[in-house]
Amino acid sequence: MPWKRRMLAVLRDLGLETYVEKDAAPPAPANSATPTNEELKAIKKWQEQDTKTRTWIELAITDSEMVHILGMNTASQMWKQLTLVKESHRKLGILAT
Repeated sequence: MPWKRRMLAVLRDLGLETYVEKDAAPPAPANSATPTNEELKAIKKWQEQDTKTRTWIELAITDSEMVHILGMNTASQMWKQLTLVKESHRKLGILAT
């Protein structure tokens, strides 16, 4: 799928491809009641990079496709939804032909 390949190439170039993996999640502190400074920094960095990834995804889709990512909170969720929609559309297009 051209869109997916191009997007992965961009994200890979920016070092952001891990944020669209299906198991991508922010780092969790060992003790959620008292996270260490290092854990807080890691969480903040993850959130910043995830936000950057979401921005790139949003810039790479059309206005009509924006509806598919409403309510998605992470780049991984957005990626999963868009991949599902775009791949399903492609398969349906092939079947219709």
